[in-house]
Amino acid sequence: MNPNITLSLVIPVYNEAVVLTPFWQELAPILNALTLRYEVLFVDDGSQDDTWSRIRQLAAQHAEIRGVRFTRNFGKEAAILAGLEQAQGQAVVVMDGDGQHPPSLLPEMLDAWWQGYPLVVACKKERPNDSLFARVSARLFAALMHRLSGLDLVNSADYRLLDRKVVSALLACPEKIRFFRGMTTWTGVQSYPIAFSVPARLAGESHWSKLGLVKMALYALVSYSAKPLYYLFGSGIAGLLVSVLLGLQALYSWLAGIAVSGWTSLTLVILIFGSANLLGLGLLGIYVGQLFEEIKARPSYLIRETTNGIV
Repeated sequence: MNPNITLSLVIPVYNEAVVLTPFWQELAPILNALTLRYEVLFVDDGSQDDTWSRIRQLAAQHAEIRGVRFTRNFGKEAAILAGLEQAQGQAVVVMDGDGQHPPSLLPEMLDAWWQGYPLVVACKKERPNDSLFARVSARLFAALMHRLSGLDLVNSADYRLLDRKVVSALLACPEKIRFFRGMTTWTGVQSYPIAFSVPARLAGESHWSKLGLVKMALYALVSYSAKPLYYLFGSGIAGLLVSVLLGLQALYSWLAGIAVSGWTSLTLVILIFGSANLLGLGLLGIYVGQLFEEIKARPSYLIRETTNGIV
């Protein structure tokens, strides 16, 4: 860590060539008005467009900008991790580079940090540009996360300011499958919320697909709680009780000589428990898959190059 740098900005980007220049034009005046020493670290997560060229141009024009380029797309969480490992400031802000995390919040976030809050969290007050699916799925995910892990992620975003001790705590966590929002909340440090309305992107479109968001949500849920496995066990117990009752009914009907067709009930039982078994196997597969990724102990990312030539 460089003690002379007060603020580090970590900005993961992926195929954001069209948005980098307007984003910097919005960010730079706010940073310059802070009258403190800062650095801006762009992490290129294996972009396929001209994102890296734009980062290099900005770094050549502004000494406070640095860039890191991955060998391929490792994911946003890996980009955030790389940024935290590279950041040198006493306070580190993680934000998106598409303009939907407004830089105008930075002075207020720093004020809260100077007041002694080690974690400042920007919370989404309004999402006028989000689809109905995005809003509903976000609420459902937050509710499930709170139910399963106890972490309150309602209206949360990756837009956060972390004190150096919080950064050190996150970097001390050895897991490979990471969820930045959940990990910062998991630390339990005192946080200060700041509400904001999510503006429209400065340019371009989001690169997140619905399938990608669902996958991220599933991995986040199972990473922070084993309760789904207990619920699976509970459903098995319930199924066993139902099976015992159906077995007793069938035995009674046979002893009493009552003709029972049973085709409808048998079909329903097969469908219900067959589906439950497949869902259970899928849930176990997710947990086993995470264990597989962890025990391989491969690095979370590989760096191809940096703007300062140091890898």
